Amino acid sequence: MNLNIVWVSIAILFDEGDRYIPEELLMYKINYIVDKVKYLISEYKTGDPFELCDAMGIHIYYKDLGDRIKAFYFYQSRIKNIVINIRENEKIAKLLCSHELGHCVLHGKPTDARAFCDMKIFDYASMAECEANLFAAELMIDDSVIMEILKNGGSVFDAAKLLEVPAGMVDFKLRILKNKGYDVKLPNLVNSEFLRNI
Repeated sequence: MNLNIVWVSIAILFDEGDRYIPEELLMYKINYIVDKVKYLISEYKTGDPFELCDAMGIHIYYKDLGDRIKAFYFYQSRIKNIVINIRENEKIAKLLCSHELGHCVLHGKPTDARAFCDMKIFDYASMAECEANLFAAELMIDDSVIMEILKNGGSVFDAAKLLEVPAGMVDFKLRILKNKGYDVKLPNLVNSEFLRNI
């Protein structure tokens, strides 16, 4: 019997909306994700998401996914795969790869098999999306670099411009830094349009 389990995650980010996630749970998730990213960088001697995928045996494909889908992750026949829209530039592709790698690392178990078919899942209802976003922010943005920008009077938008990432990604990173004990002000920019509009 050939059983193919497919798990697909479309690259999206979260919006808090009216949902409440207990602070203790969020802190635990952030600590776990930070430790996971730190381990991967140490184990594979790189923080580049493409190099990590290669080292971990995760296949990356580039396909024309139209205007609405940026990237997705799927698990099939014990192989982890990331598909990135060929229409995206190199910098955005790196962000998307980081996000999908987060799904791969944090949610890649066959027992988690489920499919997202509705493009209207751009909300905080999915803890998996929140975790993938945090993973991408931790992987892509170095603590000392963003703190230096903020220390020198830069805003979230200045940091985003200098780091060449969307402001929403900086917001995610600030949440991680706050959890690590840094004195940072959270701008709460995270919204459902984060990856849609890049």
